[in-house]
Amino acid sequence: MSTSSWRAPLRELLASTAAQHPLSLAVSTPAGTSATFGELAAASAALSSRLQPGTRTGVRLGNDLASVVALHAAWRAGGSVVSLGRLLPDAEVTRRASEAGCATIVEPDPDGLDARLHPVGAATQARTAPPDEALVMFTSGTTGRPKGAAIAFSALEASIRGIAAGSGLPPQGRPVRTPAREPQPVFVPVAHMGGFLTSLTSWWLGKPVLLCHKFSVELVARIAAESRIGVLRLTPSMVYELVQAAASVTLPGVSSVTVGTAPLPETTRVAFEARYGVPVLRNYGQTEFAGAIAFERPDDVAAGRRPPGSVGRAAPGVQVRIVDTDGMERPRGCIGEIQARAASAMSGYLDADGRLSAATTGGWIATGDLGALDSDGFVSVVGRVKDLILCGGFNVYPAQVESALNRIDGVVDSAVAGVADDRLGEIPVAVVVVVGGGGGGAGLTEEGLRQSLRAELAAYELPRRIRFVAAIPRLDTGKVDRVTVAALLTTEEAAS
Repeated sequence: MSTSSWRAPLRELLASTAAQHPLSLAVSTPAGTSATFGELAAASAALSSRLQPGTRTGVRLGNDLASVVALHAAWRAGGSVVSLGRLLPDAEVTRRASEAGCATIVEPDPDGLDARLHPVGAATQARTAPPDEALVMFTSGTTGRPKGAAIAFSALEASIRGIAAGSGLPPQGRPVRTPAREPQPVFVPVAHMGGFLTSLTSWWLGKPVLLCHKFSVELVARIAAESRIGVLRLTPSMVYELVQAAASVTLPGVSSVTVGTAPLPETTRVAFEARYGVPVLRNYGQTEFAGAIAFERPDDVAAGRRPPGSVGRAAPGVQVRIVDTDGMERPRGCIGEIQARAASAMSGYLDADGRLSAATTGGWIATGDLGALDSDGFVSVVGRVKDLILCGGFNVYPAQVESALNRIDGVVDSAVAGVADDRLGEIPVAVVVVVGGGGGGAGLTEEGLRQSLRAELAAYELPRRIRFVAAIPRLDTGKVDRVTVAALLTTEEAAS
């Protein structure tokens, strides 16, 4: 058969696949709803006729069939998609859609294939999407206002090929009609890059997608029992839930688990691998790079090539370097800001008027992450530049303190942040989750934890205050909400 249909550009992938394989399953949900490529193509064609051609369309993306329809409808209409998550408040949805110059906001029906359309201001104010623009996705915005990163079709395709090649899969795609048609579960929201890219990569590789609205241990067990998953893509919190599951859970057919969106505590990784016998592969990426910057390879892990704190090697087609505060490249093994350069990089950020602003220096994009690159090309990440704590003139990296805390027996998870201090400028503080929960669970005390840390950390790195909590405050991306962590400890100090 001709291979043109399954090597079609992303904008045409749905229509091209549907033309040759209209009855092949494309997407389903645990609730039992499903759609073939032919059904999705027909629904997206109908919806695209209601959209203003060539413009940016805001879509309240969810893990459902109608969101897939809306995505391809916007592309079929010659425009791009502005990702607007279902959990965003209406005021923020309107702000982002207006800033991007959307003509319309599409609200997909979570139970069907249809969608409601809402105009955004006057149609004449709609901004024409650049010809190659596929997606505008707003960064998580842990500080300040979230920024819209514009991603081109060529960038998405470069990212997909890199992920496929690095995983030993055919980077050019494969026909829909192959024996390996196991569904790819998607638990991460498609409104975020992790879920969005997992879905696109699966279709590119000829696999149907199983969109899961919510994660649960029971659902994972059921899916694993019903079909051969292969690779399970999860967030750190999902891995933790599987580690803590009381019921007997097996993962037949799962060869590996890939984890992204936030750092994975080493203790959680070790506990998961011990319980399930399945390797957990770390994945480091950003919205600005349409996914992966670096990730662990199965062959590296199998051979024991896994330096402490490593997130693997640079993804195929991605260059990584470490720079100091003056932008000068640092020697191997030294900590600095991680910069990357790749064909998968964004076109730029949107300004307040929806226009693109340059975000590179010689093609290099600053990630805002602190890390190092060793002599073998392994990348490690120690925290965010903005999260760096300057305590009495010394650098304190929250991720390093968290790693030390998580290695203490009885500690399940932790988060470290900096709070203002009159004498030292900033001091590190921590919140900790322990076995059994509650304050001082597992026989641990605040001073006892500090005493254990003294063997690994310098005096200036020791958390000055530690609070026991039931759960670590996190953003919807799974990243630690350090603003809330600092506020918890600041409020506690003021009340004492």
